[in-house]
Amino acid sequence: MGDARLNRRLVRMAERLGAQPNASIPVACNGWAETQAAYRLLAHEAVTWERVLTPHWDCSVERMHGQPVVLCIQDSTELNY
Repeated sequence: MGDARLNRRLVRMAERLGAQPNASIPVACNGWAETQAAYRLLAHEAVTWERVLTPHWDCSVERMHGQPVVLCIQDSTELNY
């Protein structure tokens, strides 16, 4: 994000949501203060989906360079019991 504070907040938010991927932001966060911080992060003008995903894309491309074949499979199957 270009700002250490935003980076730390983004990592913390990703950890919280990663631990409870089906949870809402308020449920995944540890209390009201952390929930507010998450929403402030998402509202920040420097935080865009492209900037959040760029490091992931870069690392994915780097891992693919070492492979002779890469399959990019998409499955949009969804089960609802």
